[in-house]
Amino acid sequence: MAGLPYGAAPEDTGEFMLGRIAVTPVFIESNGQIDPSTENWTADQKASVLTKIESGLDWWRQLLAKKTSQHSLDFVIDRTYVDAPFQSGYEPISRRSDDYSLWVSEFLVGSGFSQNALLEDNVRAFNNSQRLKLQTDWSFSIFVVNSQNDADGAFAANGSFSRAFSFAGGLFEVVPSTRPVSTFTHETGHMFWARDEYNGGANYYQRRGYYNTQNTNAIDANPNSGFVQVDSIMSDSESLQRAFTNITTADATLAHIGWQDSDGDGIFDVLDVPLELRGQGRLDISKGEYSFQGTARAKALPNLNSSGNQNDITLNKVGRIEYRINGGSWITILSPDAYEVSLNLKIPVPSGTAGTIEIRAVESKLGIFSNLFSGTLSGAFGSTESGGISGFVWNDLNKDGVWQTIEVGVAGTTVRLLDSNGQPARTTTTIRPDDLPQGLITGSTNGVTFTSVGQEADGRISVLPDSSAILGSRVFQPYTWSASGYVPYFRGQDTQLKLVFARGTNSVSAHVIGAQSDSIARIDGYNASGKLVVRSESEPLAKGASVYLKIDSPLELITSIIVYGHQDTMIGIDQLSYGLPGELITDASGAFQFPGVPAGSYSVQIVPPDSGYQMVQPSNGTKSVNVSSLGGSVRADFSLEKQVSPWQNQVKREDVDNDQVVSALDVLVLINEINRNGARELGSTESPPPPYWDVNGNRFIEALDVLVVINYINSNLSGGGEGGGEGESLRSDPWVDIDRAFSDFVFGDSLGNRRRRSL
Repeated sequence: MAGLPYGAAPEDTGEFMLGRIAVTPVFIESNGQIDPSTENWTADQKASVLTKIESGLDWWRQLLAKKTSQHSLDFVIDRTYVDAPFQSGYEPISRRSDDYSLWVSEFLVGSGFSQNALLEDNVRAFNNSQRLKLQTDWSFSIFVVNSQNDADGAFAANGSFSRAFSFAGGLFEVVPSTRPVSTFTHETGHMFWARDEYNGGANYYQRRGYYNTQNTNAIDANPNSGFVQVDSIMSDSESLQRAFTNITTADATLAHIGWQDSDGDGIFDVLDVPLELRGQGRLDISKGEYSFQGTARAKALPNLNSSGNQNDITLNKVGRIEYRINGGSWITILSPDAYEVSLNLKIPVPSGTAGTIEIRAVESKLGIFSNLFSGTLSGAFGSTESGGISGFVWNDLNKDGVWQTIEVGVAGTTVRLLDSNGQPARTTTTIRPDDLPQGLITGSTNGVTFTSVGQEADGRISVLPDSSAILGSRVFQPYTWSASGYVPYFRGQDTQLKLVFARGTNSVSAHVIGAQSDSIARIDGYNASGKLVVRSESEPLAKGASVYLKIDSPLELITSIIVYGHQDTMIGIDQLSYGLPGELITDASGAFQFPGVPAGSYSVQIVPPDSGYQMVQPSNGTKSVNVSSLGGSVRADFSLEKQVSPWQNQVKREDVDNDQVVSALDVLVLINEINRNGARELGSTESPPPPYWDVNGNRFIEALDVLVVINYINSNLSGGGEGGGEGESLRSDPWVDIDRAFSDFVFGDSLGNRRRRSL
């Protein structure tokens, strides 16, 4: 969504205190319709309170300046409800604090944000609209209650709060107008997940904020003997006042709001994340330019917050794309200023230049870089993928073993990684519920220990039948307290599937099923120290829809995972796999990669996509490689030669019967042959052409050959194309024969329907 930080949902209105923040003070003016009006705003009062709000917010800007010069913080105040206070039938200061829902709801109705059942949802919707209106990153509201004439400046007795209070995480503050500047500062800390630290507030063991920081400066339940609290804006009395005067606060407080700098470089951890550059490049000598296609994007630090939506969010953008040749000066070729951007770069390279070219993405505000692409100024392909064994397979037209500009990669080639004994170097272990004994899972299963975790879980996982299963008849099911039994789904923080591996692995995937509308599945991968090292998240899934969700860590760091429904949604799980395959298929550019290969000697073997190719270099299609260390990079390239199919008409491939006319008869010849003898690979036992059955040149006769001819005929119907004059021959009797043939044709009815619609 435009206007939101990268990765944020509309409900994420206050996740960390950096960037631009919309602040909407709402001054409440009682009109006497329900409660007697005892308070009335004057121009001087409004000006005085607005000044206190501005000063309270500016305190955080001053504190940030003392901590780092790398980040910015700007509060954008909307004065709409300061200049014209909201008219309410209630007099808030004369009521208990718990009555806030009455006049806050009244405001939401008056401002057009009452569509949701929950007040909190309506406030977030209002705040998000303010964010979009003021073009900020975050947004919260401050409801100011006039207390000028109230004897003690406090709410009525027997409420939850006597004076100011807040609903954390980008929601709202409620502050009596006579409170000091420091109150606005304190309550604004709550807007970005800071916890109270005073006696009677939050306790030492509670956590919150983007890093899920423990509240170690809290007085309550603090286990440290002789604990002396660090002055903090989130404390009270003298501790708060000293912190406010000296513009300082505890490190735990700063971490709660996102201000934590683990490596001391002045950039807070939440934004100290490298950009990601992915793609491939190659020099086009004929054009004198280096071509690079790929993507660049910002990456978000995993959000560990125990509150809120736990969405991974960043403010970083791709500010510019730079390149340099042979270590020279960096040159900007693109300035997208976007969270993610597709790249199709054409970089000029002077004729005769040899050496290397490097490309990177840069976050221009903080100077954060992406990984570095390095390519050679020759005909060889280069890729951002690194680590392990990687390479390309290409069509070597002149059979010289050198990848020329006009030569292209070969997609669909099978690539196998073998150990020194010629056996698969690694395997993937797949765990299917249908392959396990029905009932409770006990002990280790295929090198994995299963447990359930969460607020509703008791650790038990069973394999039981369920109609939601897609890959079989059973799904993994957790026991839940509320159901007093097993349920066929995992939900939010209530029930989550945890797997612990006997040894570290570098890849895990789960087949997940939407158990409700807009289900979102997540996998979190943890290392041996319990640190989250990798995360993957699905797009919203419709109920019954499914997807394979995968995480990868090239250095086999993953020792446990947790799979769950994100944002309190429900998912089913009916298959799990771990480990990396020893066999891959080259992508559209002919590239492949085996990441995370341990040190050792290996063989890389290829199998061409069809019999129309023959090996060029190496002639046996196998290369020996040696990986010196885990994480090291080794290149293994292969060249093939695409041989012309003898069953393809080289004059006009669609002319199957070789009568120099492309017509319905060519379609009929193919259909009849497939109906008689089936789709198949064409080999030496086939009769020599004509007919030329291999229309697409892949040495197979198949439905695709029929489709190529029909598409050609359809595209020439309106133009008086070949063999048709005005198209009459295409509508003649051969189509009747085709209709009969289609009744037995393995390609199905859709092809016949497509042809009939075109006539």
